[in-house]
Amino acid sequence: MTRTPVHRDGPLALDEGAVALAALTGPTGEELLDLALATAGLRRVDARVHEVQHRPGDGVTVGFVVDVEAPDGQRAQEYLHLSSTRGRDIPPDAPGVVTLQSADGRVVAWRHPHDPALPALAAACDPDALAALLPGDGPVTALELVGYRPLRRAVLRAERGGVVHWVKVLRPGGRGGADDVRDRHALLADLPVPTVTASTGDGLVVLSAADGLPLLDAIAVDDARGLELDALADLLDRLPAEAATLAPRRAWSDRASRYADAVAVDPALADRAAALARVVAEDVDLGPVVATHGDFHEGQLTVRRDPGGWAIAGLLDVDTVGPGHRVDDLACLLAHALALGDAGRVVAARWWEQAVARVDERALRVRTAGVLLSLAAGAVHRPGVGLSADALLALAEDLTACP
Repeated sequence: MTRTPVHRDGPLALDEGAVALAALTGPTGEELLDLALATAGLRRVDARVHEVQHRPGDGVTVGFVVDVEAPDGQRAQEYLHLSSTRGRDIPPDAPGVVTLQSADGRVVAWRHPHDPALPALAAACDPDALAALLPGDGPVTALELVGYRPLRRAVLRAERGGVVHWVKVLRPGGRGGADDVRDRHALLADLPVPTVTASTGDGLVVLSAADGLPLLDAIAVDDARGLELDALADLLDRLPAEAATLAPRRAWSDRASRYADAVAVDPALADRAAALARVVAEDVDLGPVVATHGDFHEGQLTVRRDPGGWAIAGLLDVDTVGPGHRVDDLACLLAHALALGDAGRVVAARWWEQAVARVDERALRVRTAGVLLSLAAGAVHRPGVGLSADALLALAEDLTACP
């Protein structure tokens, strides 16, 4: 495994991004990988970092592709996670979890798909177990893990009998759990949201597929001509008033300082990220509290072709619906469009002109910059995937430099 040196002048605080990343990809990480594999009688032959995820305020999680050897000499690949999480999501009796506690801090390890905070993930990744929950007959013929945030949530795409289903794996119970998600979909039944077809007490939710094509496809074809921001804002205005009484969630921009800390794992970007976080924290006119989506962007929308151009067909991922400010939904939409690079530049400019007629422009600039900062926090750990963290920070800086 490629090692990153760890300089030990005193006890490590493993929830600090740069230090945690160095420790998890160095000797501490190797020791944990070996301990986790030993629980299954496996020996590490080689390990490669696949993905790094930073949870602002709760450490870093690193995913490794590991070549292993069994006692009989057979070789295979395993996927393991190491995390410097403080462990709020991990039950003390979680099976298959290896914990290393030392002067360096606390680190946990597990073999995929046995995420200690997502007990339903193993069943969701097993076609036979999943078949007992999906509507229809016959075997599950396709199963793909399309999104995974360790210790938080996962999304899978499954096919059975030629019908597509979406499977969400969530932390069981409480806000954001399966019951909560089911209740939110019921609350939004008058909107074009998917239907919950099954759920389990340990955090698994099955959803019907949404109608239409991903909005991203329409943006790539012709800048989503015919779909104007007014239609998108009108969809948000259709969120029921009761949604504004749900438990609040912090907007992306409200966590700017934590995302700046995450970006700071690259020392060359640390000062710029910190300066942006200070700008995002400035007092601006956010407007009234209303029902909001909470994570409104092109990935959450499907569209169809009408005679007049593209029109909204479906609204996805309504787990985040609750009270907030309309400017934050619009800022999220615009930041994600800008983050598409050339593919989103034209549509972002068009939607921006329409957005400033609805919300305070300075607030829109600052809050869009805040979302771009959050995207930069992800990009700094995934070089080569989409715009770089440097490019995302530059977009945010351009926005906030304007009056």
